[in-house]
Amino acid sequence: MTKSKQKSHGKKEESEMKIAVIEEVADNIYSIKFILQSIGYEVASFSSHDSYQLSLKEFLPNLIIVDMMIAGGAGFAVIRELQKSSLKKVPILAITAEAMEGKEEDVYEAGGQDALCKPYTVKDLKKKLKKWLI
Repeated sequence: MTKSKQKSHGKKEESEMKIAVIEEVADNIYSIKFILQSIGYEVASFSSHDSYQLSLKEFLPNLIIVDMMIAGGAGFAVIRELQKSSLKKVPILAITAEAMEGKEEDVYEAGGQDALCKPYTVKDLKKKLKKWLI
């Protein structure tokens, strides 16, 4: 499908989509940024140590990915903060540890729209991206 056809249907190309990643572990940031950028998304990453909220609002993402285990499990607090901000309508994809499997309901209660359990494949991630961005 050409770009013009997609635009006429109100859809955006991956290259026009912005994804914010909130994660602490440098290797995880590198990996997910590499995957997302290779697909064609514009990506900004933020660690929980950063003052991410102002920068995140300036970036204006189409999707926010939050690792639930940041700062010892503070992902729920981050999602709650985002839900009280001007970004409350931006979908949130929570990345959860295998130990959290089955806790998706907690993610939804905090305000997240979806969850992806580690370890995940690129195919799993692409499915979630397609669900929320296309």
